Amino acid sequence: MRSPTSQSRRDVLKGAAAVAVAASTAVATRGRAAAQGGGQPRARLDGVLRQAVDAKEVPGVVAVAANDKGVLYEGAFGLRALDGTAAMTPDTVFRIASMTKAIATVAAMQLVEQGKLSLEGPVPNIDPTLGSPTVLEGFDAAGAPKVRPAKGPITLRHLLTHTAGFSYDIWDPDTGRFIKATGMPGRATGKVASLRQPLVFDPGARWLYGINIEWTGRLIETVGMDVGHAKIAINDEGERIELHGAFHDRDFALALADVCERIIGEPLMCGRVVRV
Repeated sequence: MRSPTSQSRRDVLKGAAAVAVAASTAVATRGRAAAQGGGQPRARLDGVLRQAVDAKEVPGVVAVAANDKGVLYEGAFGLRALDGTAAMTPDTVFRIASMTKAIATVAAMQLVEQGKLSLEGPVPNIDPTLGSPTVLEGFDAAGAPKVRPAKGPITLRHLLTHTAGFSYDIWDPDTGRFIKATGMPGRATGKVASLRQPLVFDPGARWLYGINIEWTGRLIETVGMDVGHAKIAINDEGERIELHGAFHDRDFALALADVCERIIGEPLMCGRVVRV
């Protein structure tokens, strides 16, 4: 049980966010901040994060605040792992799982603004799973999956709002059974083939948390190939390929991290997206 004075992780984040806003305000009003002590917001944010580590609310933490003018704050405290000795640093790589969905969504909407993707029309036919979707209706007596054509196309809005019909096998027994019956590779392999599963309902029929943003990421990789000058691409097996000269093979795509770096990170001057 936490003591009445103990902070939750949400408390830590709320406190850090509040101080980051203060830091941003101080930078925006540089003259006034200088007169009142420009280092105070940074010291306050350092204190919030260091206190959380000292109180063992978190083993370690990295915080960065930035706007279109550049980085406002950067700090790292604690250890990378409780059973290790390596210190947390600003370039520590984190696995943040579904929090990347927000980044991919922003990248997709950037491409909508640029006219490269449509929010309401059918998504580009970059793969039969998207271009000719099917719905899983069950299994026959022998255990083979039974599918039918979907009643309508998948749109980017469906993907971004988790209403396309895709599911996650860990929460949908029939999807798990389909993957086992067909011998599909697991999602952890990073292969595009691991996403080629049928829908569990028709696009737009209802909401279900599933691999929608994974497919959004694939759209971004494919449609965003002309963003900047790609040096690394991702093939159909999820392998990174070095590019040489002109490149137009639709079986390849610009790495998602490269697209996000070019259309999100670079405009915000947030530096490179680290890939592992």
